[in-house]
Amino acid sequence: MKASPLLAQTTSLLVLDGFSQWLSGHDEQTQQLQPMQGRQALVRKRGRVEAYVKFKVKSYGELSFPIDPRTPWGEEARKVDLSQSRWVRIRYRANVPVVVQLRQTGTHGGVHPHSTLPACSRYRTCTLYFSAFTGGETPLDLTNVAKFNLALLTNAPSDPYAELSVRSFEIDRYTP
Repeated sequence: MKASPLLAQTTSLLVLDGFSQWLSGHDEQTQQLQPMQGRQALVRKRGRVEAYVKFKVKSYGELSFPIDPRTPWGEEARKVDLSQSRWVRIRYRANVPVVVQLRQTGTHGGVHPHSTLPACSRYRTCTLYFSAFTGGETPLDLTNVAKFNLALLTNAPSDPYAELSVRSFEIDRYTP
């Protein structure tokens, strides 16, 4: 019996730093180039697991994951308390700036507390302190967070697309 594409997508054996649900998303006019099928963005490249997305952006393309890895596939991201954490550290490469949003539990759409990573052509490690996450409709409440979104809001000036690859993601004082 052949597994359905949905079942294959929801039972990924790939994990990046304890997180297995790295999902792509985008507006209706944005064209998703990677992943070529489905939403699971984890891939194996040269023997290592990475989260990889590529879009022809009209409004936005994004890569997101629930902080609680026990969140069932296809369900709302579960509430997590990160009040003892001070930062996230990410190793990434992107041809455009990346807006890193920390989403409150159950909050969709709108403006979320965020910080921005610069575009970089080679892999780079950046530490973002939660105190630098600003601009949300409500102040960041680290006792009630659910997921991270990494948003690509434009195509690169030199490329007709936006591309992001994440090699590691660490949350201070949090073990998935």
